[in-house]
Amino acid sequence: MKLGQLIEAAKVGRAGTEAYPLLSMTMRQGLIPQGEKFKKRVAGADLSQYKVVQKDQLVVGFPIDEAVLAFQRTVPAGIVSPAYAVWNLKNRSATDPAYLERFLKSPLAIEFYKAKLQGSTARRRSLPNPIFLDMEVPYPPVREQRRIAAILDKADELRANRRQTIAHLDTLTQSIFHSMFEETQHQRSSVELADVVAPGTIVTYGIVQAGEEFSGGIPYIRTGDLSDGRIAAEKLRRTDPAIAAKFERSRVSAGDIVMSIRATVGTVALVPPALDGANLTQGTARIAPGPDVISSYLLEYLRAEPSQRWIQRSVKGATFKEITLDRLRRLPVTVPPLELQQTFATRVAAVERLKETHRKHLAELDALFASLQSRAFKGEL
Repeated sequence: MKLGQLIEAAKVGRAGTEAYPLLSMTMRQGLIPQGEKFKKRVAGADLSQYKVVQKDQLVVGFPIDEAVLAFQRTVPAGIVSPAYAVWNLKNRSATDPAYLERFLKSPLAIEFYKAKLQGSTARRRSLPNPIFLDMEVPYPPVREQRRIAAILDKADELRANRRQTIAHLDTLTQSIFHSMFEETQHQRSSVELADVVAPGTIVTYGIVQAGEEFSGGIPYIRTGDLSDGRIAAEKLRRTDPAIAAKFERSRVSAGDIVMSIRATVGTVALVPPALDGANLTQGTARIAPGPDVISSYLLEYLRAEPSQRWIQRSVKGATFKEITLDRLRRLPVTVPPLELQQTFATRVAAVERLKETHRKHLAELDALFASLQSRAFKGEL
Protein backbone atom coordinates (compact mmCIF):
# COMPACT_ATOMS: atom_id res chain seq x y z
CA MET A 1 0.00 0.00 0.00
CA LYS A 2 1.07 3.58 -0.55
CA LEU A 3 1.54 5.45 2.75
CA GLY A 4 -0.98 8.01 1.48
CA GLN A 5 -3.63 5.26 1.49
CA LEU A 6 -3.01 4.74 5.21
CA ILE A 7 -2.60 8.24 6.65
CA GLU A 8 -3.84 11.77 5.99
CA ALA A 9 -2.87 15.19 7.28
CA ALA A 10 -4.60 15.97 10.57
CA LYS A 11 -6.45 19.18 11.24
CA VAL A 12 -4.69 20.13 14.44
CA GLY A 13 -5.62 22.79 16.93
CA ARG A 14 -3.24 25.10 18.76
CA ALA A 15 -2.69 25.13 22.50
CA GLY A 16 -3.87 28.71 22.92
CA THR A 17 -4.44 29.37 26.61
CA GLU A 18 -5.21 25.75 27.48
CA ALA A 19 -2.78 23.71 29.59
CA TYR A 20 -1.58 20.47 27.97
CA PRO A 21 1.29 18.11 28.75
CA LEU A 22 4.36 19.23 26.80
CA LEU A 23 5.81 16.33 24.79
CA SER A 24 9.30 15.85 23.35
CA MET A 25 10.45 13.41 20.69
CA THR A 26 13.04 10.77 21.58
CA MET A 27 14.73 8.26 19.32
CA ARG A 28 13.96 5.20 21.43
CA GLN A 29 10.89 6.06 23.53
CA GLY A 30 8.90 8.09 21.05
CA LEU A 31 6.95 11.03 22.48
CA ILE A 32 7.43 11.51 26.22
CA PRO A 33 6.80 14.37 28.69
CA GLN A 34 9.56 16.92 28.18
CA GLY A 35 10.58 16.76 31.84
CA GLU A 36 11.51 13.09 31.44
CA LYS A 37 13.85 13.85 28.53
CA PHE A 38 15.58 16.99 29.78
CA LYS A 39 14.83 16.89 33.55
CA LYS A 40 13.64 20.44 33.05
CA ARG A 41 11.54 22.48 30.66
CA VAL A 42 13.45 23.68 27.60
CA ALA A 43 10.59 25.14 25.55
CA GLY A 44 9.90 28.86 25.65
CA ALA A 45 7.27 30.47 27.83
CA ASP A 46 4.78 30.99 25.00
CA LEU A 47 3.24 27.65 24.03
CA SER A 48 0.11 29.08 22.44
CA GLN A 49 1.12 28.04 18.91
CA TYR A 50 2.18 24.51 19.84
CA LYS A 51 0.17 21.79 18.11
CA VAL A 52 -2.32 19.69 20.07
CA VAL A 53 -1.78 15.99 19.34
CA GLN A 54 -4.38 13.39 20.21
CA LYS A 55 -3.64 9.80 21.16
CA ASP A 56 -2.73 7.55 18.19
CA GLN A 57 -1.90 10.46 15.89
CA LEU A 58 1.41 10.20 14.03
CA VAL A 59 3.93 12.98 14.71
CA VAL A 60 6.79 13.45 12.22
CA GLY A 61 9.77 15.60 13.20
CA PHE A 62 13.16 16.18 11.61
CA PRO A 63 15.58 15.15 10.35
CA ILE A 64 13.30 12.59 8.73
CA ASP A 65 16.25 10.46 7.57
CA GLU A 66 16.95 9.71 11.23
CA ALA A 67 13.36 8.48 11.62
CA VAL A 68 12.40 11.17 14.12
CA LEU A 69 8.74 10.19 14.31
CA ALA A 70 6.29 8.38 16.56
CA PHE A 71 2.64 7.75 17.27
CA GLN A 72 1.45 9.65 20.32
CA ARG A 73 0.59 7.01 22.91
CA THR A 74 1.54 8.86 26.10
CA VAL A 75 -1.48 11.00 27.05
CA PRO A 76 -5.03 11.57 25.78
CA ALA A 77 -3.86 14.92 24.36
CA GLY A 78 -0.54 16.75 24.51
CA ILE A 79 1.31 19.50 22.65
CA VAL A 80 4.35 19.33 20.38
CA SER A 81 6.51 21.79 18.48
CA PRO A 82 4.62 23.72 15.79
CA ALA A 83 7.35 22.60 13.36
CA TYR A 84 6.22 18.97 13.57
CA ALA A 85 3.76 17.42 11.10
CA VAL A 86 0.73 15.53 12.46
CA TRP A 87 -1.11 12.75 10.63
CA ASN A 88 -4.23 10.64 11.23
CA LEU A 89 -4.72 7.00 10.42
CA LYS A 90 -7.43 6.65 7.77
CA ASN A 91 -8.61 3.26 9.00
CA ARG A 92 -7.73 2.45 12.61
CA SER A 93 -9.37 -0.96 12.49
CA ALA A 94 -7.14 -2.09 9.59
CA THR A 95 -3.83 -0.45 10.55
CA ASP A 96 -1.91 -1.15 13.74
CA PRO A 97 -0.06 2.03 14.86
CA ALA A 98 2.78 0.03 16.44
CA TYR A 99 3.36 -1.89 13.21
CA LEU A 100 3.29 1.22 11.02
CA GLU A 101 5.65 3.08 13.35
CA ARG A 102 8.07 0.13 13.29
CA PHE A 103 8.09 0.21 9.50
CA LEU A 104 8.48 3.99 9.27
CA LYS A 105 11.56 3.74 11.51
CA SER A 106 13.01 0.70 9.78
CA PRO A 107 16.21 0.72 7.67
CA LEU A 108 14.04 0.11 4.60
CA ALA A 109 12.08 3.33 5.22
CA ILE A 110 15.20 5.32 6.18
CA GLU A 111 16.79 4.28 2.90
CA PHE A 112 13.74 5.68 1.09
CA TYR A 113 13.94 9.00 3.00
CA LYS A 114 17.65 9.45 2.26
CA ALA A 115 17.16 8.78 -1.43
CA LYS A 116 14.31 11.30 -1.71
CA LEU A 117 15.50 14.20 0.48
CA GLN A 118 15.56 17.61 -1.16
CA GLY A 119 17.76 20.60 -0.35
CA SER A 120 21.49 21.30 -0.12
CA THR A 121 22.13 21.88 3.60
CA ALA A 122 22.73 18.61 5.45
CA ARG A 123 20.36 18.79 8.43
CA ARG A 124 17.88 21.10 6.70
CA ARG A 125 17.06 18.82 3.82
CA SER A 126 13.39 17.89 3.75
CA LEU A 127 11.04 15.31 2.32
CA PRO A 128 7.99 16.86 0.59
CA ASN A 129 4.69 15.39 1.76
CA PRO A 130 3.68 14.03 -1.69
CA ILE A 131 6.90 12.01 -1.82
CA PHE A 132 6.51 10.86 1.80
CA LEU A 133 2.98 9.67 1.07
CA ASP A 134 4.12 7.88 -2.09
CA MET A 135 6.30 5.46 -0.11
CA GLU A 136 5.23 1.84 -0.37
CA VAL A 137 4.39 0.08 2.92
CA PRO A 138 4.26 -3.72 3.35
CA TYR A 139 0.65 -4.18 4.47
CA PRO A 140 -0.42 -7.60 5.75
CA PRO A 141 -3.78 -8.09 7.53
CA VAL A 142 -4.06 -6.25 10.84
CA ARG A 143 -3.77 -9.47 12.86
CA GLU A 144 -0.41 -10.17 11.19
CA GLN A 145 0.64 -6.54 11.74
CA ARG A 146 0.03 -6.94 15.46
CA ARG A 147 1.99 -10.21 15.57
CA ILE A 148 4.99 -8.61 13.84
CA ALA A 149 4.82 -5.53 16.06
CA ALA A 150 4.68 -7.71 19.19
CA ILE A 151 7.80 -9.65 18.15
CA LEU A 152 9.74 -6.46 17.39
CA ASP A 153 8.50 -4.84 20.62
CA LYS A 154 9.73 -7.82 22.65
CA ALA A 155 13.13 -7.80 20.95
CA ASP A 156 13.40 -4.05 21.51
CA GLU A 157 12.44 -4.53 25.17
CA LEU A 158 15.39 -6.89 25.61
CA ARG A 159 17.69 -4.22 24.16
CA ALA A 160 16.19 -1.57 26.45
CA ASN A 161 16.72 -3.79 29.50
CA ARG A 162 20.36 -4.32 28.55
CA ARG A 163 20.89 -0.57 28.11
CA GLN A 164 19.29 0.01 31.50
CA THR A 165 21.64 -2.50 33.12
CA ILE A 166 24.63 -0.68 31.61
CA ALA A 167 23.24 2.63 32.90
CA HIS A 168 22.85 1.16 36.40
CA LEU A 169 26.47 -0.04 36.33
CA ASP A 170 27.53 3.45 35.29
CA THR A 171 25.65 4.83 38.28
CA LEU A 172 27.47 2.28 40.45
CA THR A 173 30.82 3.70 39.35
CA GLN A 174 29.69 7.19 40.31
CA SER A 175 28.41 5.90 43.66
CA ILE A 176 31.78 4.29 44.41
CA PHE A 177 33.50 7.59 43.62
CA HIS A 178 31.10 9.49 45.84
CA SER A 179 31.53 7.14 48.79
CA MET A 180 35.32 7.11 48.53
CA PHE A 181 36.10 10.74 47.75
CA GLU A 182 33.33 13.34 47.63
CA GLU A 183 32.61 13.38 51.35
CA THR A 184 36.28 14.11 52.13
CA GLN A 185 37.10 16.43 49.23
CA HIS A 186 36.77 19.50 51.41
CA GLN A 187 39.48 18.12 53.71
CA ARG A 188 42.10 18.23 50.94
CA SER A 189 43.65 21.25 49.29
CA SER A 190 43.12 21.58 45.56
CA VAL A 191 45.40 22.35 42.67
CA GLU A 192 44.62 23.40 39.12
CA LEU A 193 43.99 20.87 36.36
CA ALA A 194 47.09 22.15 34.56
CA ASP A 195 49.16 20.99 37.56
CA VAL A 196 48.09 17.34 37.37
CA VAL A 197 48.32 16.67 33.63
CA ALA A 198 51.32 15.89 31.49
CA PRO A 199 52.87 19.16 30.22
CA GLY A 200 51.36 20.55 27.04
CA THR A 201 48.59 17.99 26.69
CA ILE A 202 45.45 20.12 26.93
CA VAL A 203 45.18 20.92 23.24
CA THR A 204 42.45 21.31 20.64
CA TYR A 205 44.24 21.41 17.30
CA GLY A 206 42.21 18.62 15.78
CA ILE A 207 41.42 17.65 12.23
CA VAL A 208 39.61 20.62 10.68
CA GLN A 209 38.64 19.00 7.40
CA ALA A 210 38.73 15.24 7.60
CA GLY A 211 37.58 14.76 4.03
CA GLU A 212 36.01 11.58 2.74
CA GLU A 213 35.77 8.42 4.80
CA PHE A 214 39.12 6.59 4.45
CA SER A 215 38.86 2.83 4.93
CA GLY A 216 41.56 1.60 7.28
CA GLY A 217 42.66 5.15 8.06
CA ILE A 218 43.17 6.97 11.35
CA PRO A 219 40.02 7.22 13.52
CA TYR A 220 39.12 10.69 14.70
CA ILE A 221 36.98 11.61 17.68
CA ARG A 222 34.23 14.25 17.51
CA THR A 223 32.23 15.81 20.32
CA GLY A 224 29.22 13.67 19.39
CA ASP A 225 31.27 10.50 19.88
CA LEU A 226 31.58 11.09 23.64
CA SER A 227 28.92 9.60 25.89
CA ASP A 228 28.64 8.25 29.44
CA GLY A 229 32.38 8.27 30.05
CA ARG A 230 33.25 6.30 26.91
CA ILE A 231 33.91 6.87 23.23
CA ALA A 232 31.48 5.29 20.79
CA ALA A 233 34.26 3.56 18.86
CA GLU A 234 31.80 1.78 16.59
CA LYS A 235 30.64 5.15 15.20
CA LEU A 236 34.03 6.76 14.60
CA ARG A 237 34.94 7.97 11.16
CA ARG A 238 38.43 7.54 9.70
CA THR A 239 40.65 9.84 7.72
CA ASP A 240 43.70 9.60 5.50
CA PRO A 241 46.86 9.11 7.64
CA ALA A 242 48.50 11.91 5.63
CA ILE A 243 45.83 14.33 6.89
CA ALA A 244 46.07 13.10 10.47
CA ALA A 245 49.86 13.52 10.40
CA LYS A 246 49.39 17.28 10.09
CA PHE A 247 47.76 17.33 13.53
CA GLU A 248 50.26 15.36 15.58
CA ARG A 249 49.67 17.52 18.68
CA SER A 250 46.10 16.27 19.01
CA ARG A 251 46.99 12.59 18.73
CA VAL A 252 45.65 10.73 21.79
CA SER A 253 47.03 7.79 23.72
CA ALA A 254 45.30 5.05 25.69
CA GLY A 255 44.42 6.37 29.15
CA ASP A 256 44.00 9.97 27.97
CA ILE A 257 40.74 11.78 28.67
CA VAL A 258 38.88 13.57 25.89
CA MET A 259 36.57 16.45 26.80
CA SER A 260 34.08 18.31 24.67
CA ILE A 261 34.84 22.04 24.97
CA ARG A 262 32.16 23.22 22.53
CA ALA A 263 28.39 22.65 22.32
CA THR A 264 28.14 19.67 24.73
CA VAL A 265 30.73 21.27 27.00
CA GLY A 266 32.00 19.06 29.82
CA THR A 267 31.23 15.66 28.31
CA VAL A 268 34.26 13.46 28.94
CA ALA A 269 35.42 9.99 27.96
CA LEU A 270 38.44 7.75 28.45
CA VAL A 271 40.55 6.69 25.46
CA PRO A 272 40.66 2.85 25.37
CA PRO A 273 43.71 0.88 24.17
CA ALA A 274 41.97 0.19 20.84
CA LEU A 275 42.02 3.94 20.05
CA ASP A 276 45.66 4.56 20.92
CA GLY A 277 46.95 6.87 18.18
CA ALA A 278 43.54 8.25 17.18
CA ASN A 279 43.09 11.95 16.57
CA LEU A 280 40.70 14.69 17.68
CA THR A 281 38.54 17.19 15.87
CA GLN A 282 38.18 20.81 16.85
CA GLY A 283 35.82 21.22 19.77
CA THR A 284 37.55 18.56 21.85
CA ALA A 285 40.47 18.72 24.27
CA ARG A 286 43.00 16.05 25.20
CA ILE A 287 43.78 15.69 28.92
CA ALA A 288 46.66 13.30 29.70
CA PRO A 289 46.92 12.52 33.44
CA GLY A 290 50.34 13.15 34.98
CA PRO A 291 52.15 10.90 37.50
CA ASP A 292 50.06 12.03 40.48
CA VAL A 293 46.63 11.04 39.14
CA ILE A 294 45.17 7.84 37.73
CA SER A 295 43.01 8.10 34.61
CA SER A 296 39.89 6.47 36.06
CA TYR A 297 40.00 8.75 39.11
CA LEU A 298 40.42 11.93 37.04
CA LEU A 299 37.67 10.84 34.65
CA GLU A 300 35.13 10.41 37.44
CA TYR A 301 36.34 13.58 39.13
CA LEU A 302 35.59 15.52 35.95
CA ARG A 303 32.19 13.81 35.63
CA ALA A 304 31.24 14.51 39.25
CA GLU A 305 28.64 17.19 39.96
CA PRO A 306 30.98 19.78 41.58
CA SER A 307 33.33 19.72 38.56
CA GLN A 308 30.44 19.87 36.11
CA ARG A 309 28.96 22.87 37.94
CA TRP A 310 32.33 24.65 37.74
CA ILE A 311 32.65 23.84 34.05
CA GLN A 312 29.13 25.05 33.20
CA ARG A 313 29.70 28.30 35.11
CA SER A 314 32.80 28.82 32.96
CA VAL A 315 31.04 28.36 29.64
CA LYS A 316 30.85 31.38 27.37
CA GLY A 317 28.25 32.10 24.73
CA ALA A 318 24.48 31.63 24.62
CA THR A 319 24.14 30.08 21.16
CA PHE A 320 27.70 28.91 20.52
CA LYS A 321 28.76 27.48 23.87
CA GLU A 322 32.43 27.03 24.61
CA ILE A 323 34.95 26.85 27.43
CA THR A 324 38.40 28.20 26.66
CA LEU A 325 41.47 26.06 27.27
CA ASP A 326 42.91 28.75 29.48
CA ARG A 327 39.85 28.56 31.73
CA LEU A 328 39.78 24.76 31.67
CA ARG A 329 43.37 24.60 32.88
CA ARG A 330 42.27 26.43 36.04
CA LEU A 331 39.65 23.85 37.04
CA PRO A 332 40.32 22.97 40.72
CA VAL A 333 41.27 19.33 41.32
CA THR A 334 41.77 17.54 44.62
CA VAL A 335 44.35 14.75 44.50
CA PRO A 336 43.98 11.94 47.06
CA PRO A 337 46.87 9.55 47.80
CA LEU A 338 47.81 7.30 44.87
CA GLU A 339 47.09 4.19 46.95
CA LEU A 340 43.49 5.30 47.45
CA GLN A 341 43.17 6.18 43.77
CA GLN A 342 44.47 2.71 42.87
CA THR A 343 41.87 1.06 45.10
CA PHE A 344 39.21 3.05 43.29
CA ALA A 345 40.67 2.12 39.90
CA THR A 346 40.59 -1.59 40.80
CA ARG A 347 36.92 -1.38 41.74
CA VAL A 348 36.06 0.58 38.63
CA ALA A 349 37.89 -1.96 36.46
CA ALA A 350 35.68 -4.73 37.87
CA VAL A 351 32.56 -2.70 37.03
CA GLU A 352 33.93 -1.95 33.55
CA ARG A 353 34.41 -5.64 32.86
CA LEU A 354 30.75 -6.21 33.68
CA LYS A 355 29.73 -3.28 31.49
CA GLU A 356 31.80 -4.60 28.60
CA THR A 357 30.09 -7.98 28.86
CA HIS A 358 26.69 -6.30 28.73
CA ARG A 359 27.79 -4.11 25.80
CA LYS A 360 28.71 -7.24 23.85
CA HIS A 361 25.33 -8.75 24.67
CA LEU A 362 23.66 -5.51 23.57
CA ALA A 363 25.56 -5.61 20.27
CA GLU A 364 24.28 -9.16 19.72
CA LEU A 365 20.72 -8.05 20.50
CA ASP A 366 21.10 -5.10 18.11
CA ALA A 367 22.15 -7.51 15.36
CA LEU A 368 19.21 -9.78 16.15
CA PHE A 369 16.78 -6.85 16.08
CA ALA A 370 18.15 -5.68 12.72
CA SER A 371 17.67 -9.17 11.32
CA LEU A 372 14.11 -9.39 12.64
CA GLN A 373 13.31 -5.96 11.18
CA SER A 374 14.61 -6.94 7.79
CA ARG A 375 12.65 -10.19 7.74
CA ALA A 376 9.49 -8.63 9.17
CA PHE A 377 8.94 -6.25 6.26
CA LYS A 378 9.82 -8.83 3.62
CA GLY A 379 7.13 -11.23 4.79
CA GLU A 380 9.69 -13.68 6.21
CA LEU A 381 9.02 -13.37 9.95
